[in-house]
Amino acid sequence: MSQKITSISFIPRFFGAFGQFFKYMGSGEYAARCAAVGKGEAFAFEAQPTVVTKEVEVIREVEVAAPVLDSVNEDGAHQLLQLLQREARFIDFIQESIDGYDDADVGAAARQIHAGCAKVIKQHFTIEVVNSAPENSRLEIPADYDAKQIKLEGRVEGAGPYTGTLIHPGWKVTNTQLPKVNSTDNLTILAPAEVEV
Repeated sequence: MSQKITSISFIPRFFGAFGQFFKYMGSGEYAARCAAVGKGEAFAFEAQPTVVTKEVEVIREVEVAAPVLDSVNEDGAHQLLQLLQREARFIDFIQESIDGYDDADVGAAARQIHAGCAKVIKQHFTIEVVNSAPENSRLEIPADYDAKQIKLEGRVEGAGPYTGTLIHPGWKVTNTQLPKVNSTDNLTILAPAEVEV
């Protein structure tokens, strides 16, 4: 963008001429630039533009791919659903719409379902925390951490190690004791139809 040039009065020109005289006499480079301008060439500023380069680290999010299983044991999943239905009527609760109930009714039902589900989990599984540190404590995560056991949240920069705040300890199953069954033919029947005669 071109700037509008305004005329300078005599007094500033008079004192400016003295300053330019000494600058002209003291710097051969400045004198050469003034001579070039006098010939109509473009004026070269003393302050050359500075190119600033900065390395920027790429911010990446660590995503863990879902495990790929060669085979799926559906029997164990069906058995667990049977236990949850029997002790907590879990399937009944999930399959029914709760839109027509107020919060108090849903809360009362949830209390019973919670107790039944907790009973199933405690009887048949041993569950422990992945990280035993107190929540909100500061942790150092090594660069070679196990992404299946630790999920990094927020801005993940560089290759580690990382320092962060534990917001959830995680859960892991250390032992499973589902009841043994002789036949798996009826495991898909989570609860039989009940008929009163």
